[in-house]
Amino acid sequence: MLRRIRDDFLAMLPWSLRRLSTVHRKALAVTLISLVGWSLWNGLREFDHPWGDLSRGKFTDHFSHMNAARAFLVVGRDIWRKPIAAQFRLLTPEERQEIPPDIRGGASSTGGVFHVPGWPKDKPLAVSWSDKPRMYPPGDMLLVAPIALLYHYTSLSLAGACRMLLGWFVILAHVALFLLFLSYFEGKGTSIDWVICFFVYSLVMYWTLEGFYDAVAIVPLILCARYLGQRRGLAAAVAFCVGAFLHFRVFFQAPWVVIAAGLMMRDKLWRKVQPRDFLALAVASVCGGLALYVFWLDWDSLSKLALNNPLRNAVGVHNKGLIWNFEVLAAVCGAAFLLSKDWFDVVSLAWLVLMTFSLREFYVWHLLISPSWLVAPARHGIAKGVRFAFLFSAIAILFNEEFAPNWLWMLYHPGSN
Repeated sequence: MLRRIRDDFLAMLPWSLRRLSTVHRKALAVTLISLVGWSLWNGLREFDHPWGDLSRGKFTDHFSHMNAARAFLVVGRDIWRKPIAAQFRLLTPEERQEIPPDIRGGASSTGGVFHVPGWPKDKPLAVSWSDKPRMYPPGDMLLVAPIALLYHYTSLSLAGACRMLLGWFVILAHVALFLLFLSYFEGKGTSIDWVICFFVYSLVMYWTLEGFYDAVAIVPLILCARYLGQRRGLAAAVAFCVGAFLHFRVFFQAPWVVIAAGLMMRDKLWRKVQPRDFLALAVASVCGGLALYVFWLDWDSLSKLALNNPLRNAVGVHNKGLIWNFEVLAAVCGAAFLLSKDWFDVVSLAWLVLMTFSLREFYVWHLLISPSWLVAPARHGIAKGVRFAFLFSAIAILFNEEFAPNWLWMLYHPGSN
């Protein structure tokens, strides 16, 4: 009887869905349930603050990306070369009293509200980190461009735009979560697979609802890792370059594109290139080239950021102990990879450790894209456990004051009563 009900249900599905494997259907079902739930919650909840972030007015990334897209049409590439504060003047106190209340609050302690000639008076430029050039590749503005246009040319309020932005980021995050669930159902469903799934899901949804779009960059990285496992060098390179076009922190997994290039060299791709390969190479070249060009424009500003990375601030007993703990963690995990001859993980870990020591500014959300490594194909079962141990422990060691509450964020979050 149950089999007949199942067959009748599958017969009602569109033909394309019926072709999906059981594993894909399971991953899709879980993803859609989560997506519908969070979308309804985001669409129906009352905002405690016009920005809509879980922390009630602490994070402004979502509408800062939107307003950066608006400003780009005015200043062009200067958005990556000069701080916003050096290009526009702040609103006067009198002008601030005339703008809508949801904008009057500003754009966090790191930003401001600026006058842009020719813009609607009720929709000035509100952006965070206004003392720095924008330190994101062009993909961030492209993602939010439709909402930026709606906000600029219609009566849509900033609070309404924030709700739309968060809803859009929730959708994008679930594309990444689909690949996460797919990896889980493709595996053996061990306890470590479940723990990784919970860890990544919690991390992705928390920071997405705080207004971070970073989860979308997990998608091309997971695809890149899967293509590497299939020895498809060109596809892996394209996926990585698309990721770099979306977010600079994809460079935390830079060895993956080097491995992809090595696969293309080994297979002598130039001898059997097909017309579709030219298109793939063009996409990789454009996305990768634009990302590197903007990164070069930002380089001078990146090298002058305020130093807050605890791994580069060896002042006091606490920081020295923290650095020692992190180094021991990296050494132990590296030794485990070496013993199992997981060279992919050896180079991935080495580069990630180098990046964490190189950053001047380092916050917990800077590691939000790195969980893509957790669901990369692994030659040995121990590899996933070691990867998880490193990322989990690194976050706990470096950001212990922020990390613990985030695990219970569905029950409690900063600012709740």
